[in-house]
Amino acid sequence: MALKSSLNKASIFIALCLSFTFCKKDSTSTGSTGNVSYEMTDSPCDDPNVQGVFVTVVAVKVDGKAISNFTKTTIDLAAYQRGSTKVIGSTDLQAGTYSNVTLVLDNTADQTGAAPGCYILTKSNEKKIIAAAATTEITLAGNFKSVADQSSSAVIDFDIRKTIVYDGNSGYKFVTSGELTSGVRIVQKSESGTIAGSTSNTSTTASDKIIVYTYKKGTYYKNTEMQGQGNSNVTFKNAVSSCAVVNNSYELHFLESGDYELHFVSYKNNSNTGKLDIQGEFQASILSGLNLSALSVTSNATVNANVTLGLIVP
Repeated sequence: MALKSSLNKASIFIALCLSFTFCKKDSTSTGSTGNVSYEMTDSPCDDPNVQGVFVTVVAVKVDGKAISNFTKTTIDLAAYQRGSTKVIGSTDLQAGTYSNVTLVLDNTADQTGAAPGCYILTKSNEKKIIAAAATTEITLAGNFKSVADQSSSAVIDFDIRKTIVYDGNSGYKFVTSGELTSGVRIVQKSESGTIAGSTSNTSTTASDKIIVYTYKKGTYYKNTEMQGQGNSNVTFKNAVSSCAVVNNSYELHFLESGDYELHFVSYKNNSNTGKLDIQGEFQASILSGLNLSALSVTSNATVNANVTLGLIVP
């Protein structure tokens, strides 16, 4: 009887342990994944001959693996500016932070199968092929999070000005792979903020276009940034974002939390080249008592910065 009683107690103990183990496994597996949507937006082009910039996304890779259920998508980047975005796909990911993200473009055919896949549409409705290679892979700068049991969005900011350049032969091309990495960034939408405001221009010099460039505080060096840098001669290469001033207003979206500085630059059409030439930077003052060289951005908030543009410094 003692042996039988001991066996029964042992059996009950083992059963309880197994039950506890199974329950523990279920509780840890719940909430380990989150759904992430990928949205695309654009910063403006400084080429007056460009009407549209079309890219065909065939895949988004996270840690080297293409996200599932992705549909090939062609998007006119020029149509998604000033905070406007287009969702190109979504997937479930293990909760955590991801920084190894790659955007794969199909240069040969768009989502309908028509050629080409990536091209510039000029004001005269000509299609200018951007790349001869079949595909272009871009490693994205930045990171995003997948939050357990939640839906979130990662915004891919494709800066046309920094990634596609005029090649001098009435055509366009992608910059080098290293330059592409610095020209396309990914940011957690819920953890980003905005700087926006109005402008009043007191300068006596006319501008055909005004673009405001955003830099991390203390990273702007005028003589370097206004001159072309790198193999592709990209101006304002280290700007985090940019925006054209339209109807005396500007909006800079999807900025990670931190301190930024703004620089307003005047452009003039060159009748000989058909391009925009830099006239210089405006002497700018802010109306709200803030500091244009130290604007603090926080998540899900907008910094209102109304600016007066004065003389243009060549």
